Amino acid sequence: MPREDIANVLRRRTPALMAIDGVAGTGEGRDGADTVLVVFVVRKTPELTARIPSELDGWRVVVREVGKVTAPPP
Repeated sequence: MPREDIANVLRRRTPALMAIDGVAGTGEGRDGADTVLVVFVVRKTPELTARIPSELDGWRVVVREVGKVTAPPP
């Protein structure tokens, strides 16, 4: 059975991932030659990483530290 499109997985799963304290965003990315689901975190800690699944709907999840993300002023 083929995997669900990664864009659909992100659309469905992002709200629950964003509810985890310390998660700054999600996206599609690359890890070597593999397409992966990326969870961006403010600070990558073992405790936070343990709360984020390593796989979602057949897609490998990679956690990347990005620091605090803010919107530019209007």
